[in-house]
Amino acid sequence: MDTTTPILFAADPVIAAPLIDALRRQSPDLPLLPYSRALDDATLAAVEVVIGWRFPPGVAGKLARLRWVFAMAAGVDKLLVPDLAPGVVVSRMVDPGQALGIAQYVAAMVLRHVRGQPRYDAQQRVHDWTRHPMGAVHPRVRVLGWGAIGQEIGRVLQAVGCRVQPWQRSSGPLHAALADADIVVNALPLTPATEGLLDAAAFAAMPRGSYLVNIARGQHVVEPDLIAAVQSGQLAGATLDVQANEPLPAGDPLWDVPGITITPHVAGQSSPDTVAAQFIAGLQAFRQGGPLPNVVDRVRGY
Repeated sequence: MDTTTPILFAADPVIAAPLIDALRRQSPDLPLLPYSRALDDATLAAVEVVIGWRFPPGVAGKLARLRWVFAMAAGVDKLLVPDLAPGVVVSRMVDPGQALGIAQYVAAMVLRHVRGQPRYDAQQRVHDWTRHPMGAVHPRVRVLGWGAIGQEIGRVLQAVGCRVQPWQRSSGPLHAALADADIVVNALPLTPATEGLLDAAAFAAMPRGSYLVNIARGQHVVEPDLIAAVQSGQLAGATLDVQANEPLPAGDPLWDVPGITITPHVAGQSSPDTVAAQFIAGLQAFRQGGPLPNVVDRVRGY
């Protein structure tokens, strides 16, 4: 690869400004080309490397010389588009700091639920000083997905007394695994096989009064089914850091369901310096013809 060949940055430059700054600090001569609709087909056809979060519609098919895509996030589902050429290698960043941040978020939400904090929040609003003593709790937590993020979630939850069991595709039927969980934490990659996996049947398989935490992708959850499960009492509630439609529209019914907590995709943010360093190291390997780090199995989607 010619070191002057442009590297396409396929993400909103405003949102990704900290990463662009980090890339330029660490490699001032990097020929970074932020995507815009004004780019002509000849410019796109010369691109061999893409760093980004998602492909704009129709762009991947115009990248005739593309050989490597680096995902600036843990998930790659928005880069595995149908018009991405079969031979293109896709890799992703792995940020231990982001994994820890997500695990801290999950632990906070799990403990908030099992320790009964919402009840005390409601009591404070009406100036009620009623006590509901409890000892240490040891909820059964099923973590769906046991990659770097799922394992860190499990480690942190175990440290605060939770009894953690992982579930992967090789672990057996999902519904059987859900049947003995007080808390279900979703950390799965989004693939055609996992989209809509958490539906009415899955919620029915969970013990009555159990709780869901989703930090993966909103498309894993059939949201009308979740609302029905919470309103019926089958689930005590849910925490959703991700939703099928983001930003979540003001009129979405998820906002107003008692027991459902919404946060705006903030569970864990990757360090721009970490992402930049991993991309630059990968780019050096790419230019030298060496193995690329953290390569994604495009068939599996992770």
